[in-house]
Amino acid sequence: MIQTGFESRVKVQQVIESQLPNFILDENPNAAEFLKQYYISQEYQSGPIDIAENLDQYLKLDNLTPEVVVDSTYISSEISSTDTIITVSSTKGFPQNYGLLKIDDEIITYTGLTANTFTGCVRGFSGITSYHANLNQEELVFSGSTAASHSTDSSVQNLSSLFLKEFYKKLKYTLTPGLEDIDFVSNLNVGNFIKEARSFYQAKGTDESFRILFNVLYGVTPRVVNLEEFLIKPSSAEFIRREVAIAERISGDPSKLLGQTIKKSTDDITSASISEVEPFTRDDKQYFKISLFVGYSDISAVEGNFTITPNTKCLENVSVGSSVISVDSTIGFNESGNIISGNNTITYTSKSINQFFGCIGIEEEIYSTDNIRSDEIYYGYEDGDLTKKVELRLTGVLSKFV
Repeated sequence: MIQTGFESRVKVQQVIESQLPNFILDENPNAAEFLKQYYISQEYQSGPIDIAENLDQYLKLDNLTPEVVVDSTYISSEISSTDTIITVSSTKGFPQNYGLLKIDDEIITYTGLTANTFTGCVRGFSGITSYHANLNQEELVFSGSTAASHSTDSSVQNLSSLFLKEFYKKLKYTLTPGLEDIDFVSNLNVGNFIKEARSFYQAKGTDESFRILFNVLYGVTPRVVNLEEFLIKPSSAEFIRREVAIAERISGDPSKLLGQTIKKSTDDITSASISEVEPFTRDDKQYFKISLFVGYSDISAVEGNFTITPNTKCLENVSVGSSVISVDSTIGFNESGNIISGNNTITYTSKSINQFFGCIGIEEEIYSTDNIRSDEIYYGYEDGDLTKKVELRLTGVLSKFV
């Protein structure tokens, strides 16, 4: 395997002849060649033995290079149905030998390659062309083909990277929710972006997040215009300054927080006064746009750091007393701490990308698709009445938050 970040490992096909006893080779001269061809059929990139022996490398985010993600090239000159050398624009991302490629409806394997050619091509080959059948998404598609002529600029698909691409789609769904069906720019180092996805989501709504998003999707750096900078401001005038956040109600009536102070449950230093509350509905669910009063000058009256409250969904039913919870994603949650689901306040000791471990405190069953959120919330009181607590979860920001 070349140029995909995979470590070079010895394959059985390379050493099989030296491992067989002499009496077998004497009595069956073709035994070594027979076994070699068998292992070639199993050890090609994304083949059964290759996946089993190199699964740790398929799981590495660093192997999601631009060549693997794009997974295609183009024919540089026309080929006939009998040609055994195919010239392309680039062979980056294709295996060193015995890889599978598809041109139009024809599947081809090869014994070697250079920077711009596939050599020793076997035409009209067969192999797996998709991991999802049209009528059964869990069924592989194994296709045969016949040799044919192909014109210049025909697309060449790398069938050897299908398994890695499937894992890539799963990673996008788990670690970059909302972007799973969107193509990134072709030269993006996807591994680095996914590893830093938590920072991107925590910065949602800021100028930096817009810069990252436009670079990832379009390869351009946007210019975010702050219209306030272009206002004519008389020297004696004072302008009310606000920061805006989007919040989801947990309890109480957020509309009665106007003029009140809200604080973070895990940090009393983080606080701000609310100057405006505007309810709105999105996807049949009510949210509140909350304006936090900054002040009349460049000195902010907002104390501490306001952050988005992590939230996810349970993937399967969790019985009372269970110690593991499987969720859609754990992005944004601390490595250990407390989470809340319904009436359950749960303490966990560690996590993976989609599971919480060492859970204590599951006293009521948690059902599939139930919300699970961090215990970090923001709270205030209706019209200042300390008996009427309002609890909020920040779901997004519109301006200048960490």
